[in-house]
Amino acid sequence: MSTDPGTLSDVRRTERDRGVFRRRIVGTIVVLAVVAGGFAFASVMQGPRLEAGQIDAASATRLAGEQLTLTINQPVASIDAEAVEVEPVASVSAAADDRSILITFERPLDYAAEYTVRVPNVVGAYQGTPAMLEYRFETPDEEVYSLLRRSDQGEDDIVQRTSFAHPETEVVFAAPRIQEFARVDDILAVVTVGEQDRNDLFLSQGDQPQPAEVGLPDDASIRELAASTTHPLIGFVLDTPARDGVKQYEATLMTMDLSGAGPAEPQPVLGLDGAALRAAAWAFVPGSTSLIVQAFDKSLFLIDVLGLQPVTPLGVHDEIRGFIAGTSDLVVADPDRGALIDLADGTTATLELASADLADNVYTGRIAMLDESRYLVTLTMVDIEGGRTVRSSMLAEVDAEGELRQVFAPASDTSSVRDYCVSPNGQYVAVAVSGEQSRPDSYSHNPGYTQTMTSIVEIATARTVLSLQGGFSDWCAD
Repeated sequence: MSTDPGTLSDVRRTERDRGVFRRRIVGTIVVLAVVAGGFAFASVMQGPRLEAGQIDAASATRLAGEQLTLTINQPVASIDAEAVEVEPVASVSAAADDRSILITFERPLDYAAEYTVRVPNVVGAYQGTPAMLEYRFETPDEEVYSLLRRSDQGEDDIVQRTSFAHPETEVVFAAPRIQEFARVDDILAVVTVGEQDRNDLFLSQGDQPQPAEVGLPDDASIRELAASTTHPLIGFVLDTPARDGVKQYEATLMTMDLSGAGPAEPQPVLGLDGAALRAAAWAFVPGSTSLIVQAFDKSLFLIDVLGLQPVTPLGVHDEIRGFIAGTSDLVVADPDRGALIDLADGTTATLELASADLADNVYTGRIAMLDESRYLVTLTMVDIEGGRTVRSSMLAEVDAEGELRQVFAPASDTSSVRDYCVSPNGQYVAVAVSGEQSRPDSYSHNPGYTQTMTSIVEIATARTVLSLQGGFSDWCAD
């Protein structure tokens, strides 16, 4: 039987093609194996890799102790916590937890800043090659508000705002007479003054054309309006006139929840006995839904507005001096000493503040603590020139050793620092100044001075970064 030569040729060609295909497949597998091995080797040599980072940047500008969580591709065996670097410089602590590295910021962060965090010598559980991890994030801009009173000139009073990134001034509320205001995010709470000094309370939101009036008793009087810097809460002290010898509200502290979860209605703050508390002074606690209330017998209480915690007595103290920025460390003063109450654990420590060496003609004013040892203080210098008394003033910082550093002084020697308030992150201070020709503005509650200007000053550098007409910075209403 004979074989067709054409058929033999086809068979040999098919076998040859199959051999080439097999060799190509084997070659491809070898190449892929080499590449995969190379990637595996490179992975081992490169060490751990960063997969994600997470931080609430807005909260980090208002609270100490906020965390940046860095997630890597394998469990962490070790890190060099002491070598963590942050630009701009910030004090941090670091710890590892499984595949996460937790960076805790010990102080609130700067506004409108880009931060770079570097964690060197990160060793994973799968191999011993250390890696440098780097993460960048930005903090939000901060809006700055002030109240410009113009009723003495026959014009509406206005609440205006600006910001560090966009310094143009914008009017956000106007009324014939405005007593005070406070801000919760984009909601503005404004107390106006009507006939016979009657107060009205309005809530104005950016996307609403008209402000909403809050229902209050007839002839109500409001004072000490303030807002939480970290929660959608406002509070104020409410008084009503006597009816048949009885007052419905007398120095009653009221709060309002503006979260939108329910109707925003004023609710009285209740004391230990379950009755509405009469408040001589009060303040919101940063980072919580609680507030501090001082009764008229000078007793202090820590009270949760939402009723989630029982009322906690804090002893008797002469004066509330606010909180160290971004913390729950309450500063109080008594005739013989100052003290710091840590509301997180209830401990109290005496404040040992250094005194600056001042001349005999220099007088100190209000103190605001920047941390456990540094503070701001207003200084007034009194001189006799040509038979008349001349006063000048400044705002200064005093450090732990008693060294005094000027933070701000008015451009004119005859202008006076009327008030100042530290920003929620402790980075800036709003300083209200009025000139020699200014006069009291005749407002019964929350009085001020005509011809007032507010300067926003960076405390660390004493650099003025913004200037606004008017006073009553919203940082004062926290």
